[in-house]
Amino acid sequence: MNEADDTSEVSPTLKAPSFGVSHPALSQDEIYQTLLKLDKNHSVAPIASNLAKELNDLLTRIMGTLASLPKTKDNAVEQAEAAVSEAREITKRLQSLNASEAASKREVRVGPIVENVIANLGSSSVAKCEYAVDPALPTIECDPAELNQVLSNLVRNATEAMVPPPHNPTIQVTAERIQLGASEIADLKEGTYVKLEVRDNGSGISPEIIQQIWDPFFTTKKHGSGLGLPTSLEIIRRLEGIIGVTSEVGVGTVFSVFIPVTAKPVQLKGTQAPSVRFKTGRLLIVDKDPEIRHVLARMLEVLDYRSDGARDLEETLQQYKRYFEISRPYDAVLVDLTLTGTSGEHVLSALKAYDPEVRVIALSTISHKTLLEDTLNQGFVGVLLKPFKKSELGEVLKTVLGS
Repeated sequence: MNEADDTSEVSPTLKAPSFGVSHPALSQDEIYQTLLKLDKNHSVAPIASNLAKELNDLLTRIMGTLASLPKTKDNAVEQAEAAVSEAREITKRLQSLNASEAASKREVRVGPIVENVIANLGSSSVAKCEYAVDPALPTIECDPAELNQVLSNLVRNATEAMVPPPHNPTIQVTAERIQLGASEIADLKEGTYVKLEVRDNGSGISPEIIQQIWDPFFTTKKHGSGLGLPTSLEIIRRLEGIIGVTSEVGVGTVFSVFIPVTAKPVQLKGTQAPSVRFKTGRLLIVDKDPEIRHVLARMLEVLDYRSDGARDLEETLQQYKRYFEISRPYDAVLVDLTLTGTSGEHVLSALKAYDPEVRVIALSTISHKTLLEDTLNQGFVGVLLKPFKKSELGEVLKTVLGS
């Protein structure tokens, strides 16, 4: 826990951080009068998600090409692979705008994320930044990069509200555990929550625009994108939490974030097929994009596998039956989940109807953890998220094929 020692000059309306749910200067009704609405940014979410899918397909082609290149003394290939991996994280953030496509979650301690956000603020702000984190704070289930993004957005907004700088410009960030009763806060279930609060004594938000701050692309800043708050809103609502805001012009603004304490996530992994037939060293790649089929074939070649390609359900069945009928069935089939005119699930069903022991691995551009778990439950024996490294492909094949 870290707190400023001297808070005597802080504006009376923005008192030093304290743990609890009371707000001496602001009533409970005022704090939650502008609680955000669900559908404000749904128009931008599908667009961002579809762009992320297209980018993931392009990144898969790049990663596949890199996998077939020889290593260099200057580690250029490894650096390029690292850049593609970073780009993959950006596409995950784009997908996170869509309520149905969440990034992977895990147990997260809030304290280090708060400290990281404050440290990154550094000397770039005219404001003094104080923070206090309850040492007994429970962990929450989220994507740490997304939580960092939410806090960074809120702290950045607070920093930019200090123009012109008020007397003793101060930003206060607190994190505490609270217990909410039934219907205590609209749209929140009864239970234990982590409450994050970002409070400033800046210029404040006028009543005329306070509801608009959640709208995609709405901004009062000359160089702002208008996506920071809508993105934060979508991230927190996907965690079954909520964000509230209250503000007074010339006094300051308070953003309150509530995130429920939830159970540990289930680990996602591939599963070995129930039976192991003789190995042919051959796999079938099913993807609508010929370039992706080509680069995946090169990746498999580096891993000592031969492969064939198919673009749709009809070609898949023709290829699979061809080798099955000569007692040389494919070791596994790699199937993109979004094929033209059909889906990966339909391909799986058709293959299983012909050969119940077929091993099918899903190729997905969507990183939503629940959807990926559902994919395994449907009968796929593994999932690969585009773009993936050669090592990730090799690990999944090792698990699925038991070799």
